[in-house]
Amino acid sequence: MTFNALAKILAAASLVGWLTGCGGSSTASTQTPSTATPLSVAQALFAEKALSASGKMACASCHTDDNAHADATGTVLPLGGASLDQQGFRSSPSLMYLASNSAFRFDANGLPFGGFTWDGRANSRAEQAAGPLLDSTEMANANVAAVAQKVRGLSYFSDFVSQFNVPTAPTDQQIYDKLRTALQTYQELDTDYLLFNSKFDREADGTYTFTPAEQRGQAIFNNANQGNCASCHTSRNGPNGERPVFTNFSYAALGLPRNPLIQKNADPTFFDMGLCGPKRTDLSARTELCGQFKVPTLRNIALTAPYFHNASVSTLSDAVGFYATRDIDPGRWYPTVGGVVQKFNDLPVAYRGNVLKTAPFGQAVGAAPLLSAQNVADLVSFLQTLTDDRTAPQGSLTVAR
Repeated sequence: MTFNALAKILAAASLVGWLTGCGGSSTASTQTPSTATPLSVAQALFAEKALSASGKMACASCHTDDNAHADATGTVLPLGGASLDQQGFRSSPSLMYLASNSAFRFDANGLPFGGFTWDGRANSRAEQAAGPLLDSTEMANANVAAVAQKVRGLSYFSDFVSQFNVPTAPTDQQIYDKLRTALQTYQELDTDYLLFNSKFDREADGTYTFTPAEQRGQAIFNNANQGNCASCHTSRNGPNGERPVFTNFSYAALGLPRNPLIQKNADPTFFDMGLCGPKRTDLSARTELCGQFKVPTLRNIALTAPYFHNASVSTLSDAVGFYATRDIDPGRWYPTVGGVVQKFNDLPVAYRGNVLKTAPFGQAVGAAPLLSAQNVADLVSFLQTLTDDRTAPQGSLTVAR
């Protein structure tokens, strides 16, 4: 168990329920004053399985502490619902390094940026929290009232009330809104979400030296004519020395292979098209956006397998390999039917022109790769330097000048 994980458990243990001397009362003991804080209450709520219809799923079930708050090890796609037998069709992305994200918007060039979740339909972490609470394939609560009833029944409800200024005799909606605020607060206050203490950060601070492979990988990552990774996964410091979070919060259509392990994909007419549906509905008419999904942070990427929104690639090496060989060796990634490779088969034919074709993509079948096998290995080495050290304190949020 890491230092940070142990600290969180000890913090959560200060809550009432835990706080009431194990007496099971929902009221704080007058003899043992509560030591609850907004962070400890919010952390407990994030880990609270009683908030789900099954009583067995929490936010932390799909955003696990050991995997950079992404899916648990060995999970392809999590099962939720009232009986934990309903499969969603998107992986759970890391919730870390999102503090500089903003509400969804189109920039001056009409390009989409920002928002939370794979399709950006939530404009804040508080809005994002509402999705799993009410989604039939996740925590599966029937409505706001069902969520509020569960919150009222928590042994530490009084601490929730005091720490998040819940009004006297609150309505169901008020409890629900305060719950979403608390879940956002947890992500804002817990330093694990912005550790900035990886090998990459220590190299920037002069306390670590990249290996030759890591150094080569960084050069390939930043080379616009080779890896071109930094065009979406920003790797340079911000204007005031802010450390990079390895995403510019933009969107891209990568043309990923269809994942046969997704139950919904058994229906040949079903397609998850990101910005234009089916979870997001306000942009359904913007067909030029079909297939675009949020560019995730690459920090802690070595911990967050399987990869991409549809969990279609199992290893980090294969994820990088997809960029290297998608176009020059499509048979490696897509099925062949009647002798024809079904390229970009997780999008309707009409929208396959939306798929990204800039470097390292865009080459003809059989062409020399922009990324050799050695380049792929070096890139993986560099990406592994982005893993936080969860046994160490939070690093500085900026790079010294």
